[in-house]
Amino acid sequence: MSAILTRPPSDRGRAGFTIIELLVVIAVIALLISMLLPALGQSRKVAKATICLSNVRQMGNALVHYQNDNKTYYPGHHTPTSVPIIVWPPRLRVYMDGNHQVFWCPTNDPHYKWVRQSQSNQKAEFGYDQNERRLTNKSGFSYGYNDWGVQEFTKPHLGLGGWIGTKDHGEVKESQVQFPSEMVTIVDSKSDLNWDTAIDPTDHVDAEWPSPRHFGGSNVVWADGHGSVHKQRDLIENTPQAKRKWNNDGLPHEEHWE
Repeated sequence: MSAILTRPPSDRGRAGFTIIELLVVIAVIALLISMLLPALGQSRKVAKATICLSNVRQMGNALVHYQNDNKTYYPGHHTPTSVPIIVWPPRLRVYMDGNHQVFWCPTNDPHYKWVRQSQSNQKAEFGYDQNERRLTNKSGFSYGYNDWGVQEFTKPHLGLGGWIGTKDHGEVKESQVQFPSEMVTIVDSKSDLNWDTAIDPTDHVDAEWPSPRHFGGSNVVWADGHGSVHKQRDLIENTPQAKRKWNNDGLPHEEHWE
């Protein structure tokens, strides 16, 4: 009898992966995801910072239009009343087709969005509509206005209008600002429901400092209406170069530093 030859089993019928191979594939995918996620997160932060910069540039354009219609006055910050009414956002809103979204930084929590709300017995004033709820010092917000400069209640006034409608501390004219392209006007603010709409370079424990929410920096509207990005430290450090950016006469006023 001739010998019967047998073939080795063929691999052609094999299907799928072994457990080890699957684990290797999963590990590789997990590694790729771990490498990509930080980059994606960084991209989102950059995109939000870019939107915020667009916001402040729109505010800068609105500021210029407001001045053109109001004898070159800046809008000022709030009324000298027991419950202060914040006026600069509604005064600028008029020139942005009533767009509230511009006044919210997308890096900030949605809790700090300015949402139009109703409140009875409110007359139309300061850019607010009739029966519209006012912004106050306790309202959540994303951007602050340079109301006082480096110190409150100085004579002469150093900011861009702390108490609107008052002789010594009210709205100032463009001619009173010596270096408009170098004076801080509106900046990303620290949002904590305590004067979110104001900024101050010398306030205690950074209560009203510009926010460093964009990679340690803030988006800034300058008094001539242009917008740019600056590191927080360059806006608040105790140097003449930083402090002069806050005062309408362009001087650092070291005598008022806290």
